[in-house]
Amino acid sequence: MLNEWCCGNLSLDRSLESRPRFLLNDNNSPLSRLEADFELVPANTRELTETAFALRYQVYCLEREFEDPGQQAGKLETDEYDRHAVHSLIFHRPQSAAIGTARLILPQVRSNSLPIQQLLKQNGLNASDYFPNDLVAEVSRFAISKTFLRQSMEATSCPGGKRARHSNLPCLGLIQMLLRQSIELGVEYWAAVMEPKLLRMLALMGIRFQPVGPLVNHHGLRQPSYCHLPSMLGNMALTKPDCWTVVTNNGELMCLPNAAELRQAA
Repeated sequence: MLNEWCCGNLSLDRSLESRPRFLLNDNNSPLSRLEADFELVPANTRELTETAFALRYQVYCLEREFEDPGQQAGKLETDEYDRHAVHSLIFHRPQSAAIGTARLILPQVRSNSLPIQQLLKQNGLNASDYFPNDLVAEVSRFAISKTFLRQSMEATSCPGGKRARHSNLPCLGLIQMLLRQSIELGVEYWAAVMEPKLLRMLALMGIRFQPVGPLVNHHGLRQPSYCHLPSMLGNMALTKPDCWTVVTNNGELMCLPNAAELRQAA
């Protein structure tokens, strides 16, 4: 059970103290750039949900060729898990266009309702040994348009090989949305089946997942994994405070009522 939601063995006050002070009022801070260049939106209307599905079609059917475009009606990439999932979008303000999306698949009462639970069962593993069914959600369809990333790198790269201005902000923005939705829903664990490359990229930002079993062949090699949100955020506050500031919206998410209840859980 949890003692403190945001930081594992750290208190909320200590985690807030650990962040770099210059980020709070610096207009060039990652959080300020995120707010200036992007808009984070829950896809909670039919129009926004279809925007998410259309972006998934672009990314998974056209850019990555992960799914067969001929099987997706209306150029909207969907599956049976969308019926019990919450979706999010990130818009690029200058383009007024959605450039990233993600979803949280919520568990059902029946056992093994999540894709990762079914995959682990097929490989002789019990998901409940790693995360409780009633406190987990599966991160899925985490996608940022390659077209946007390529255009962003080309438009904002500086002489001397410096990184583009936007860097990992779209990814961190989507993680912020997933965290906000998780707190609102009482989710304490994220599960996912990810490419090792994506897991390494997230780890560089302080978002560390733990592997469950070996790599599996699921549309290519994928690693079943999970993370305990309080522990992950606590480690991020210490090792990647700039990323923590973006993901928690400068600590604002950690002060939501549901987060406070989790911090007090015995």
